[in-house]
Amino acid sequence: MKTRVVWCVLFLACWLALVLAEPTRTFALWNLVVQLVIFVPTACVPAWRTGRMSYVDFAWPCGLAAVGVQTFFFAESLTPLTLTVAVFYTVVGTRMSVWGALLYKPGWLTAELPRYQYQRRRWERAGFRSERVSVQYEILVQAMANASFLALPALLISTNASSRLVAWEYAAIALGLVAWSFESLADLQKRRFLGGYARTGRDICDVGLWRHSRHPNYFGQWMQWVALVALAAPSAFALHDRVPPAALLVQSLALLWVVRMMYSTMVHYTGAVPAEYFSVRKRPAYAEYQATVNRFFPGPRRPAAASRRT
Repeated sequence: MKTRVVWCVLFLACWLALVLAEPTRTFALWNLVVQLVIFVPTACVPAWRTGRMSYVDFAWPCGLAAVGVQTFFFAESLTPLTLTVAVFYTVVGTRMSVWGALLYKPGWLTAELPRYQYQRRRWERAGFRSERVSVQYEILVQAMANASFLALPALLISTNASSRLVAWEYAAIALGLVAWSFESLADLQKRRFLGGYARTGRDICDVGLWRHSRHPNYFGQWMQWVALVALAAPSAFALHDRVPPAALLVQSLALLWVVRMMYSTMVHYTGAVPAEYFSVRKRPAYAEYQATVNRFFPGPRRPAAASRRT
C-alpha cells in the first residue's frame, strides 16, 4: 500500500508542477481530461466487467498518440521542433494502439495477457486482497503516467517557439530515429522467426538483434524515451525565467525520472521479467538463452560452458 501511495504522490507532484507553470498549464489540464476520456471507457469499464487488465494495452498507446495530437494544438508555435515531437508521439502511439485494438475483436482476448497474469502474483505477495481494485489502480496508474511524466517532454517542447534547432536537438532526433529503427528491426526479425517456426522447429528466437539482447525491442523503445528526454532538455532550461523555481525544479527532476521509470517498466513492470517468467517454464531451452545473452542492453554473447560454471 505504501508503494502505491508513493507513486500517486509522484504523479500528482509532476502534474501539479505542470499546472502551476503558466506555459504548460492549459495543455496539462486538457491532457488529464483527454487521458481519462480514453482510459475510462476503453480500459477501466471493460476491465471491471471482465476482470482483465489487458485492455490497457490499447488505452496506453492511444493516450500517447493523443498527447501528440494535442501538441499540434497547444504548441506556442508550430516549429520544426514542436512538429517533430508531435509527429513522434502520434506515430509511435498509433503504431502500438493498432495492435492493441485487436483486443476488442470478438474471441481474441480469451485470457489475460501473460504480463498481467504476472501482476497478480505481485499483488498476492504484497497482500492485496481485492483483485478488482488492483486492476483499476494499475490501469489508472498508466493513465496518470500519460498525464504527467510521459507527456512531460511534449509539454516542455510545446513551450519552445524557437524556429531553429540546435546541435543537441539534432543529435537527440537522430538518436530517436536510430532507436525507433532498432525496435522496428527487432520486431520484424521476431515476426519472421515466428513465421518460420513450424518449418524449423526452433522455439527460441536468437536471430539478428535477438542474438545480443533477449529483449532488443524493449531496449529500442526505452532508447526512444531517452532521446525524448534529451530533446526536451533545452526547452526545460529555456523556461527558467517563465515558471516558479519550485515548479521548474520538479519538472527538471521529473524529466530525468522518465528515463529511470521507463527502464523499470521495460525490464521489471510489464517487460522482460514478466515475459521471461513464463518463457522459461514453457521452453526448457530458454534457460540456456538466459545464460548466454544479456537481458536488456545489447552485448556480446557469453560462452554457454562459462555461463554454466558461473
